[in-house]
Amino acid sequence: MFQWFKKQYETEGIEKIYNIVVSQSRRPELFAEFSVADTLDGRFDLLSLHMCLIFKRLKLEDNSHKQFSQLLFDFMFQDMDRSLREIGVGDLSVGKRVKEMGRAFLGRLEVYEAVIKVNDISLEGALIRNVYRSDPLLSQNASKLAHYVRRVDAKLADIPIELLIRGEFTFEFR
Repeated sequence: MFQWFKKQYETEGIEKIYNIVVSQSRRPELFAEFSVADTLDGRFDLLSLHMCLIFKRLKLEDNSHKQFSQLLFDFMFQDMDRSLREIGVGDLSVGKRVKEMGRAFLGRLEVYEAVIKVNDISLEGALIRNVYRSDPLLSQNASKLAHYVRRVDAKLADIPIELLIRGEFTFEFR
């Protein structure tokens, strides 16, 4: 019985976590500092990047938060569905677009988890492909963005999991 209360308490943090990540990923400073296009794709890229860092942090705790991670993933893509409808994407197209976004996100998650562990230019390459779409002019900012990602990843690793799952943490830009 007490386990149910614990799980219920944890799931209440899902919306808080998601809103914290959305707020961080929409900061105008991120778009300006790292030359990320403030478009639907650019916003998705920064949201995905920050969510990947959250999921990576949840995995540090073994598999005990696997269900929580799934609920957070589901919440994220319910919001993607809602957002697409709000901007006028037709009902018949929304499902297809959300599936494409889900595949893109899972691909990024796999790549980012692998390359963040390695302290080399692999992360920069992933950011060039995913965030900058291999644009040579914009890609010049990949090393700055990679530094930011590693810094955020390290800070998230220091946050006690109990605080993280309750949504009691903040991101810092600098």
